[in-house]
Amino acid sequence: MPSKPVTTKEIEKYAVSALKKWLKKAMLIPEVKKRLVPPETSTYQVDISVCTAARMAKLNGAFRKKPKPTDILSFPTDEFFQRQGILGDLVLCGPVAIKQAKEIGHTWKKEVDVLLVHGILHLLSYDHEESEKAAKDMAKMEKKILGLKHSKSLINRADAAMGAKSRVS
Repeated sequence: MPSKPVTTKEIEKYAVSALKKWLKKAMLIPEVKKRLVPPETSTYQVDISVCTAARMAKLNGAFRKKPKPTDILSFPTDEFFQRQGILGDLVLCGPVAIKQAKEIGHTWKKEVDVLLVHGILHLLSYDHEESEKAAKDMAKMEKKILGLKHSKSLINRADAAMGAKSRVS
């Protein structure tokens, strides 16, 4: 019997609880924490929304000039809010996460974990598009936070896909 489709509500519920876990783990890593503006609080806040592919295409078009759905977008706050522990917003595209999980061969929850860690790092000023070194640093942090049960970080997967495409071309 085929499994029932995952709902946006299920993804959202899981993402909220998983976000707390991954944010807490990220903040235990000195290299990650030092990227913060010195906080005036010991707690951190990240808001998360889960959206449809159509909504994500609109957001990605508006903010990144790429009018197609992506897996996750990060919207960091400025220094004033960061000092208060408010790091920013994450928008996760449920259908893209599910599709990627199927393509990779792992669960949608594992994919959401990878996307959340990637998004958290963007909120903390990591940017893999800045340079090759920045991409390597961010991939290293993704793997450090996710641990061994997540074989490849989002950046490593993207690099592998780009390498395969360039070898085929």
